[in-house]
Amino acid sequence: MNIQTKKDIWLKYYYGQKDFLDSEISDSINKNRKGDIELTVIDEKGNPIIDKDVEITLTNHEFKHGCNIFLLDEFKDEKLNEKYRETFSKYFNLATIPFYWNDLEPTQGNPRYDINSPKIYRRPAPDLCLEYCNEKGIDAKLHCLFYDKFIPDWLPKNDMKQMEELYEKRFKEIAERYSGKLYEFEVFNEFLSEPGWQNKSIISSKRDIIEWVMNLARKYFKNDLLMCNDGNYIPSLAYSKYRHPYFMMLDAAIKGGVKFDKIGIQNHCYLGVSATNQEELEQDILNGPNPTNIFNPEKIKQGLDILTAFNIPLEITEITIPTLGETVEDEEIQADLLELSYSVWFANPLVTGAVYWNMVDGYAYNSPTWNESNGRGGLFNSDLTPKKSAERLRYLFKEKWHTNLKLKTDKNGKIKFNGFYGDYNLTVSDKTANFKLIKNKKEISIKI
Repeated sequence: MNIQTKKDIWLKYYYGQKDFLDSEISDSINKNRKGDIELTVIDEKGNPIIDKDVEITLTNHEFKHGCNIFLLDEFKDEKLNEKYRETFSKYFNLATIPFYWNDLEPTQGNPRYDINSPKIYRRPAPDLCLEYCNEKGIDAKLHCLFYDKFIPDWLPKNDMKQMEELYEKRFKEIAERYSGKLYEFEVFNEFLSEPGWQNKSIISSKRDIIEWVMNLARKYFKNDLLMCNDGNYIPSLAYSKYRHPYFMMLDAAIKGGVKFDKIGIQNHCYLGVSATNQEELEQDILNGPNPTNIFNPEKIKQGLDILTAFNIPLEITEITIPTLGETVEDEEIQADLLELSYSVWFANPLVTGAVYWNMVDGYAYNSPTWNESNGRGGLFNSDLTPKKSAERLRYLFKEKWHTNLKLKTDKNGKIKFNGFYGDYNLTVSDKTANFKLIKNKKEISIKI
């Protein structure tokens, strides 16, 4: 299959809606992600620093651009482990830490929280992940408290009372160790897929399961940010609108008194996950990203607009964008699809972040009938060299959506500028100070 055929199928909307991306989406980014600020620069005695050259540099976006951290210290080659540690912090400011119950507590009463816990592939110990994140200044999130699919074999799965007690014990134990230490906590995951789970407990059959699990989380994680994680293909909301299963599930829960601090929605395009040979994989490529047109920017925007009806912050929690082959041109297509998607998400004022799922090709989840590695949805090759998509992601947040200015203070020690929201360094001569540019804060005094 030639590159032009792939472009005609997969980049149809990227090319067809360039005006939309370059005008409306670009305007929305400038409106929703940037703000005007007036800084007054003063010395230690409180006197204005007059007529001095100042450099302003964005050091960390308010918007979270993250990835799961499932491969931390998971490579057999120590050089790759070192490279992973070095690379992750250069590209991401949020890390999803695995808390799947079956691998966190494979033996009852012996949870694997500690750094020195026995290793399980793609399930690094939470303390190890958190130590790394704290060292690198990366925010960390928990994934997830309740996912009744990946649960230990030792559970009494058919005993409702015991399951309720054991889930409460799990929540309480995790809260005692991690409450107040993480950026956010995913409370439940993929309820909409529950009918197809082959492994689950009786507790999944609760009619009020969302209310029950969220109330349990509120009991133990009193001051933490609690969110849900479900759904897939954001454009599917544009087609079903307020009759979309995810919208209706959330709507019923909220009307029933459930409080979500944030709504998470997945956005996987799993190309060829069930393919058993190259012919089947190519057939998936030809079929394209239908029926939901996952890479249609107008539909992405419309889908997000449906969720904004709740007026609750949003996060794109799990992202997979396939590479349609092994050539540089194939990688360019993946990079274009990434820029298209992130641009529309970044433009929406309620979206607080976007989390890519599998960072490295060849190390994704797989089972006898499902192999996520087939679509080469990673941002990096298996040797951790960056693909075009990784370079594009870094370009977006380090260059295109970035603020770096050289200015001069006026006769009152003031400077004004318009920049992206986030953390900044201000440098005058050989001195540096830090400040935050946030919405609705128009003036800051900085001592240096």
